[in-house]
Amino acid sequence: MTQAYWKLGNRYSAWRLLKPSIALASFACALLVWTSTASAGLKICNGSLDLVNVAVGYETEDGIRTEGWWTVTANACTPLIQGDLSQKKYYLHVSDGFGESRLTGDVTLCIREEKFVLYDGDQCWQRGLIEADFYQVETEGARDWTVLLSYD
Repeated sequence: MTQAYWKLGNRYSAWRLLKPSIALASFACALLVWTSTASAGLKICNGSLDLVNVAVGYETEDGIRTEGWWTVTANACTPLIQGDLSQKKYYLHVSDGFGESRLTGDVTLCIREEKFVLYDGDQCWQRGLIEADFYQVETEGARDWTVLLSYD
């Protein structure tokens, strides 16, 4: 009889210990769902040990818009576009602290060395701008998307 009570007592004690953990886990899940809905948009996470600078491009009614720069430190994330994503394609140019491209792409758009917002990604050098390769990110119509950079 004592042995059966002991097992029941252990289960009860374990349940009492687990109840706060379950409540905390439920709260953490709810918080995660809430923050993911509150922070829709395009984010970039830098999984490398190097600082990177990022420019982004996307289609608008006025043509392709490119803008930069966001500095993303090692093992950090930064939002590039906030709010629900409206495009299925975005373009990223990523360079290291020395200005060397860290992400190769097939789309050529215009950038500047200082902070910028530009429209129309062609005829860069005629306009006194720099040509840069951008990597195409297809978001598949998702309202939020995160790009993870990692280098071997």
